[in-house]
Amino acid sequence: MFKKPGQKFKERHVQVKSEAKVAGIIEEEYGKYQIKAGRLSGSYVARAFAKPPATTKGFFVEAEGDSEQAAIDALKALIDARKIQRSEDRRWDEKSSISVPTEEEFLETLRQAQLSQAQVAMLKALSVSAENGLTFGQLARAAGYKSSKTGAKVFKKVGDLIADYLGIEIADRDATHDERSAHIVAFGHISEEDAPTVWVMHQELRCAVRATY
Repeated sequence: MFKKPGQKFKERHVQVKSEAKVAGIIEEEYGKYQIKAGRLSGSYVARAFAKPPATTKGFFVEAEGDSEQAAIDALKALIDARKIQRSEDRRWDEKSSISVPTEEEFLETLRQAQLSQAQVAMLKALSVSAENGLTFGQLARAAGYKSSKTGAKVFKKVGDLIADYLGIEIADRDATHDERSAHIVAFGHISEEDAPTVWVMHQELRCAVRATY
């Protein structure tokens, strides 16, 4: 169940099998996951699920062992190795000065993060705008707000949620916290003097949003 050198992790999103067929399920939390382990079809299997209050169906990764505890230990090692691999796979973006999470990371985050309808509306609108991007005012209107300041606050909260879930440190001495929060979602540019900043969603997140919503 462990990754061979040079091998990429493949995300596994499958329908959860009935737990009625699994005897003596052991549950514990590990980081952002809820681990469930037990004997399944003659093997000891441990699986990582979304931790409540997320209602995501299916598991993310699994591992086997000679016992429930051995399977849990193997799964924890796999989760840790997977986290390191994902960090190494992130793309450095000069425009926003951050390492952009992978599409798989964004997909998992969107499935687990408790986003409001307004935040989802903003993400969908920004993904549709593609390379043209949107201003905070346009994002606000897409979510039903009249104030661009309110829209900006809600939008930046999305960046905070993503950073928190993925364990990304967004503090930077050359940028404010709010700027770094927004940069997790998109990079900003100003087309002309005195014009509002236009935000263009990172390609990885754009694909994740379209696949999720």
